[in-house]
Amino acid sequence: MSHVQNILDRAKQGLVIQVESFDLDRIYTNLTELVRKYNIQYTPDNPVPSDDALADRVFAAAVDFCVNCGCYFQNTNTVFTFTRDEVLDAIANYDGDCHFGQGKEARIFRSRKPDSDSRPWMHVGSGIMASSEDIESQIVFGNASIPEADSMSVNALDKIDGRDIITGQPGEIEGAIRSIEVARAAIKRAGRDGLAIINGIATAGSSHATIEAAKVALVPSDAIIVGTFAEFKTNNEMMEKVEYSLNSGTNIVLASAPMVGGYGGGPEANAVLNTAYAFLGMLVYKCNYYLSLPMDMHYGCSTTRPVIWSMALSGQALARNTNMPTLGLAYAAGGPWTESFYYESAAFIAASIASGISIQTPHPAKATLPDYVTPLEMKNNTHLALACAGMTRSQANGIVKSILTRYENGLKTASAGKPYDRCFDVENAKPLDEYVTFVEGINKEINTLGIPMG
Repeated sequence: MSHVQNILDRAKQGLVIQVESFDLDRIYTNLTELVRKYNIQYTPDNPVPSDDALADRVFAAAVDFCVNCGCYFQNTNTVFTFTRDEVLDAIANYDGDCHFGQGKEARIFRSRKPDSDSRPWMHVGSGIMASSEDIESQIVFGNASIPEADSMSVNALDKIDGRDIITGQPGEIEGAIRSIEVARAAIKRAGRDGLAIINGIATAGSSHATIEAAKVALVPSDAIIVGTFAEFKTNNEMMEKVEYSLNSGTNIVLASAPMVGGYGGGPEANAVLNTAYAFLGMLVYKCNYYLSLPMDMHYGCSTTRPVIWSMALSGQALARNTNMPTLGLAYAAGGPWTESFYYESAAFIAASIASGISIQTPHPAKATLPDYVTPLEMKNNTHLALACAGMTRSQANGIVKSILTRYENGLKTASAGKPYDRCFDVENAKPLDEYVTFVEGINKEINTLGIPMG
């Protein structure tokens, strides 16, 4: 029996339950009890905790949660579960080597440990909508030209030949293929042919379009993103992507965005939930790595103090107890050409790298506005991540505390900044001198706060 068929059979035979009961009884109640049982306490004065025993308790609580909660299958309104032995066996037998790229761009993404000086994986770019193929090409070219980049995300397109790309219509497949073709040409122009695209096909809104476009545009050393629904829910569309990926050999990434302030509760519960999602990725999706992007429900971003604490702690729990390669991704409130974006990025990256997590370069303006991203933000964040390698959690804690004072009170009113064509000269795809000067000034400030940006 295939893996996917096994999951579908489990779902078919699972306990029928209303989604509201699952959210309250299986998610919220379980997490509340486990936080109490394992004495997990949020420490806002220490946004980057360094208590190994606490991290290990979070790991143990996450195992319990995965066993107790199960996963909700939306198409059948049922819960399917795994035994404790199944969860522990999946963790123990997880390989941990994720192979990306081709030729001179072939690399292996592996997990890191807290306080490690090992080089973090550098994943650059975003799936933020590009308003035209030319803008996508320029952004991808700029990102691929970053020497430190190990893999890429490429932008989504909202139009093809002037027509809207609409999920479920034939043009969706054409647009999805075109977006990757544009990206491949830009990557080749940057001299990085073979660099892995590991955010799947952002233009594709449906599993059908993802699969059909992947057959044409992706190779096994790329990756397809398989998501979850808040919280701990999946469906047929996600399993279709898994079926295709397992049969084609394409890498699979689980992307989850557990909400601080939702059914997952506060930062303590979110740390448990964020850790447990990695196990869900192993058990349900057979994922090759984990893309973790916890969010603050009230702010719509990932850079609040509670989320940074939760992200750091769950990262430590995974890094200390599994071989799961993990990327942390922040949705910043501030956008391009804002102080907030660069301070938010510095805080999130320092906390992540010191906790054993690698990074996907943070996304500006909550990743919601077309063209509100440029290669300069991506390049600067790779330099930030490298500067933080070797930083201990204790050192990062002091630095992050200082950086938080620079932006956290302004998160609700943070500016979205400026779009690509107001930050870059679109004729030559270069950042405006004024923007470069602005970033250099911010880096000098970040340097005084303890991150050696040169």
